[in-house]
Amino acid sequence: MCDISKRPGQTLHPAATKRFASTVIYPPSEAKVGGPAPDFSAPAVIDGDISSVSLKDYKGRWLILFWYPKDFTFVCPTEIIAFSDRVEEFNDLNCDLIAASTDTEEVHLAWIKTPRNKGGLGHMKIPIMADTKKEIAARYGVLKEDAGVALRGLYIINPDQNIEQITMNNMGIGRNVDEAKRLLQACQFVAEHGEVCPADWQPGGKSIKPSADGSIEYFSEAGKESSHEEEFGQAIKSIKSPQEFQQLVQGDKPVVVDFYAPWCGKCRQIAPFVEQLQEKHPEITFVKADTTNEQLEGLTAEQGVKVLPTFKFFKGGKEVREPISGYKKKMLEDGIKSLA
Repeated sequence: MCDISKRPGQTLHPAATKRFASTVIYPPSEAKVGGPAPDFSAPAVIDGDISSVSLKDYKGRWLILFWYPKDFTFVCPTEIIAFSDRVEEFNDLNCDLIAASTDTEEVHLAWIKTPRNKGGLGHMKIPIMADTKKEIAARYGVLKEDAGVALRGLYIINPDQNIEQITMNNMGIGRNVDEAKRLLQACQFVAEHGEVCPADWQPGGKSIKPSADGSIEYFSEAGKESSHEEEFGQAIKSIKSPQEFQQLVQGDKPVVVDFYAPWCGKCRQIAPFVEQLQEKHPEITFVKADTTNEQLEGLTAEQGVKVLPTFKFFKGGKEVREPISGYKKKMLEDGIKSLA
């Protein structure tokens, strides 16, 4: 007779008496982006044989560990086959792949030995790990405890065995191999170059130096490429040259200069408010300076503009108060009143 109290991962509920009432207690999740990957060592099917895999075996290489719910199902084989068929592309990037579920290694092996045209996997080029105790899945935060199976979690682990990226899908949604590869390449690019990858980044695409100057540089280029964007703040006069700027600030009227860029969302949002302030204060000259204009690059740098929008205040040829940066309507209104 099998003693249920001896099963791994289970403990009897203290109140259990005549009936086999039990409570399964799993370890808490340990997986966090930027933190160490939870250690593991478990049986796996590798090259058609039952063997084992351990996290430590992959130290010094990138690793993608992806979980799936169950063998002999529907979405799962499409994912595993897709990753296995393209494993060489990942290997060329110094990256290995491991698939994992809470099925046993024997079930994995049976699934692999089943032809694809009969719902099996066929030959696999990647290990398929068996987390039968479900403890590894729990520590990776991927275990759906009420069902006892793993969600579709994918973890990119760097050569120092820290987690760089986590994605998690519900059971009915398969993953995209191209996107997993792109994310891997983005992680590798950041690690190698120290620059960061913007939205929709692709290998060979533009990156950003992680500084205020780097952001200005990136978005200035983006602004030049997006010069077709609809103009905003049309009621505000645009200055076209440093000479025009000097003539204005040296004049008799106080001047408010709005340093902006066509791509800047906050610049666009605050523009109608600036136009309202111009109507309220005809005694003040309002102008705007497009920081993506090549003729104004020197002026932008000279004025120390690093954040957009930035408003600067001049009177009698001198800057008379601290600049205001960002979407700060009350501060901007108060600053303009101080010039009046």
